[in-house]
Amino acid sequence: MRKRASAKPLRVIAALASLALFAAACGSSSSNSSSATTAVLNTSNTAASAGPCTYTFAVITHGDNGNFWSVVYKGAKDAAKTLGCKLSEVYGSQQQGQANPDDNAENAQIQDAINAHVNGIAVSDHDPTLMNATLAAATKAGIPVVLLNAGCDNQDIAATGAITCVGQPETLAGQMAGQRFKQQGASNVLCVVHQSGQNLLDRCNGLAQGLGVGQTCSTGNAPTSGPACTELILSTPNAASNPQQAIGQVTAYLQAHPGINAVLTLNTAISDALVAANPPNVKIATFDLDSTVLAQLQANPPKLDFAVDQQQYLQGYLPIVFLYLYNKYHGQTVGGGTTVASGPRLIDHSNVASVVASVKAGDN
Repeated sequence: MRKRASAKPLRVIAALASLALFAAACGSSSSNSSSATTAVLNTSNTAASAGPCTYTFAVITHGDNGNFWSVVYKGAKDAAKTLGCKLSEVYGSQQQGQANPDDNAENAQIQDAINAHVNGIAVSDHDPTLMNATLAAATKAGIPVVLLNAGCDNQDIAATGAITCVGQPETLAGQMAGQRFKQQGASNVLCVVHQSGQNLLDRCNGLAQGLGVGQTCSTGNAPTSGPACTELILSTPNAASNPQQAIGQVTAYLQAHPGINAVLTLNTAISDALVAANPPNVKIATFDLDSTVLAQLQANPPKLDFAVDQQQYLQGYLPIVFLYLYNKYHGQTVGGGTTVASGPRLIDHSNVASVVASVKAGDN
């Protein structure tokens, strides 16, 4: 017989989810906030009163099994284990070595989950044009959906009928990076895009907004001086898996455009390779964390300016909690049709010590 989950870890879930609910409930009605929060807090009593969880949830993403997505999957698995629920196979449509995510494969996996009559789907809405209709069919069939990582805007949440999206508002994250660079006087910034995806372009556009140079990051040649935001789309297939090959394009661009004084990469593999290349007279920042990024931030002086942490463990963990609450507590929801933000959080030399333990544990 399976051991009943203890009430203590469930109280941890309740506390964690309550924080997310508090952020999401700002501006929503007090009654909606109260009912949702009550449902979360009731989770702490589940193991003692409700017996084993009988729900099966599907986790479907556009990601691979690399450093970033393995943390998302760990979050989902940890939540399911603590609640006693079952996950169907944790799907990642992008196989190692592929140049880009396979959106058609992910869409097919969503349909497979619908056909399997799962009790909920946690899914990254990587290609809304393709996937929104399929996800809407899931909700129409009575299967609750929580978006994660991609699709975190009100329009896609509404179009899919999803409960909410747990993720980092990408434009906001880019804005924060741009504001940090601007404060440091680094205003001619190159935004390095390693693969296709509107979420990555949203980061660059947010960067432009944070720098105060308009709504979108420009393409083409960077100007001799800032303020400016310029996109560089890497031509190397699957650049994040071939960073040493890809980084030559970045260093060549910097040599040809010496007025650039900062670079924002959108992936740690690219930033790791760029820091190792040590281009002169530029600040380097990146999205996300890994052990190399932590070491670069901890160095004295630091080798990396800052990193944007979207706390992706929560992007796996919280959707499972929210799907559980929806099933267990008669359709109670969180988010009010908006995003429950897992980030962004800027990590630099001054606060990196606070995240070292979570990264080593695989929780960030």
